[in-house]
Amino acid sequence: MDTEDEREEELSTISAIYPELLLDPIDPFTASLYIPVRPSNPLALRFSSAPPPSPPDSDDGYLKLLPLPAHLDGTHLVEHLPPLHLMLSLPEAYPADKPPKITLSTAPQWLPADRLKELERECEKLWDEYGRCQILFSYIDFLQQQAEQAFDLELTGLDLPSSLKPALLDYDACTKKAIFDAGTFDCGICLEPKKGSSCYRMRRCGHVFCQTCLQDFYNNCITEGDVGRVQCLDPTCGKDAPAGQKKKRRKEKTLHPKELVAIQLEESMIRRYVDMKRKKKQEADKSTVYCPRTWCQGPARSEKYPPIPQDLALYPESSSEDEDDPETVKKGHSPSDRLAICSKCSFAFCKTCYAGWHGDFARCWPRNPSELSEEEKASYDYIRTHTSPCPTCSSPTQKTMGCNHMRCVQCATHFCYLCGAWLCPDNPYQHFNKPGTECFQKLWELEEGDEGQEGAFVGARRWEQEALAVAQAADREEAEALQREEDEAAARALAEQLDAQDHAAAAAQPAQAVQQPARRGGGRRPRGGRVAALDGRRAAPAVQQHEAPPNQQQIDAAAAAAFRRFVELAVRDEEDGWDSDELEDDQDERWIIPVRR
Repeated sequence: MDTEDEREEELSTISAIYPELLLDPIDPFTASLYIPVRPSNPLALRFSSAPPPSPPDSDDGYLKLLPLPAHLDGTHLVEHLPPLHLMLSLPEAYPADKPPKITLSTAPQWLPADRLKELERECEKLWDEYGRCQILFSYIDFLQQQAEQAFDLELTGLDLPSSLKPALLDYDACTKKAIFDAGTFDCGICLEPKKGSSCYRMRRCGHVFCQTCLQDFYNNCITEGDVGRVQCLDPTCGKDAPAGQKKKRRKEKTLHPKELVAIQLEESMIRRYVDMKRKKKQEADKSTVYCPRTWCQGPARSEKYPPIPQDLALYPESSSEDEDDPETVKKGHSPSDRLAICSKCSFAFCKTCYAGWHGDFARCWPRNPSELSEEEKASYDYIRTHTSPCPTCSSPTQKTMGCNHMRCVQCATHFCYLCGAWLCPDNPYQHFNKPGTECFQKLWELEEGDEGQEGAFVGARRWEQEALAVAQAADREEAEALQREEDEAAARALAEQLDAQDHAAAAAQPAQAVQQPARRGGGRRPRGGRVAALDGRRAAPAVQQHEAPPNQQQIDAAAAAAFRRFVELAVRDEEDGWDSDELEDDQDERWIIPVRR
């Protein structure tokens, strides 16, 4: 058989084994083949970032050129890489005298050039080892094995320029999506077989659900405000610890907005999810500062919570990945660290004194935490009287309807709404079926909501209400005691004033008694005979009548004493024993009606 027949026979055999082999229509002994690169283990790719700024000049005037370390922006594990392009040409002297001509390349150029040259030289080595015979199939098989082993780069990884990052990561994602869409999966919710094109694979755990079930569940959660349940719906997700590791309880992470975009949720629902999730994180963060304006109360701008971009595809990945890792707050010493700007009304204020921004060098003092505004007091009182705290995280929970088995939206703890006891997640209703306990047969107590009721609660909720009742009673007693002291002080002041008036009246009475006889007899002429006798007989009763009835000062003093006694009895709540006749005087001529004759 001549040489041309051997080349033609080998190419026809290779074409039967690899249908994707493309023959050159001009040169029948030239062909090309794309070899997929799918490593058995994901390959670590590291992309370089911008280098740091140049070092400053030295003191002696000469520039010190120091080696700059490589700056990488993180490691990305990829499962699919752009294929290896094999170009082969069989010369006329092949296979007896000359090996095949091989050219390897990748687009984009992600495989190092020296590694490509080594793979090309390997063809000539095989040709020599196999005794200079047909070796195309052996060489293609060698390249496939090298691609499966990531060209011996699995241990060290691969450092690439940042310009290749979008192309390589997009190729990996598109290839995974194409393979996934071509498969068939059982939905973990409706349990029906669905094509991969109508399903979605969770990015963290790999569980598969159909998009219809996910859309219905996530839309309901976001509408009801329960954004903490926008997560993987597999009940075993995150609960199975790897072999050899102790099982630890970890917080379940919610989905990233980009995943909700891939599930094809409406943009308005995704934006509501992002807003509520961001607000929840800000409220749980103790370092969050709020606007002092009572009509605003918006959170201040912070680097920890950047503004939400208009394009949700640009939402940062770190906002969802680091939920379990609390960020450390850097406490600066610059005076400008006190400046805070409200994210809603753009009001600039001081974090220390909560007043309008007064500049970097103005001295201020922190506000007393015990000084609550009226809105804060009303909110605190409502939470205290209308909610039950979670036994794990103390998050307030209010029941509007339903049974007393509650699940905390903050930490997913199961607890009793009446007594606050922790409930076993596997069988939470056994708590209400134990005879002799305070919650026995009270699963549906307060089914329509508590509305601040007191009778049905036990445990911490009842203790809180009893403490509140005791505090209110103490406040009332204190107010009554204060009012009683004020009344007694007023009564003493009134009594002292009346005593002073009595002393003044007593001091004026003797002087009037001495001057009164002189006034009566000074301008009267003497009389004689029967007139004088008659005047004498009338004078005695007149003197007696003048001395018997009390004067006006004595009557006023008696009335003041009676009134003072009434006030003292009223202060001691004994006014029922007071006799109103004490204010009356039968000898007062003002109350005697004369008889007409």
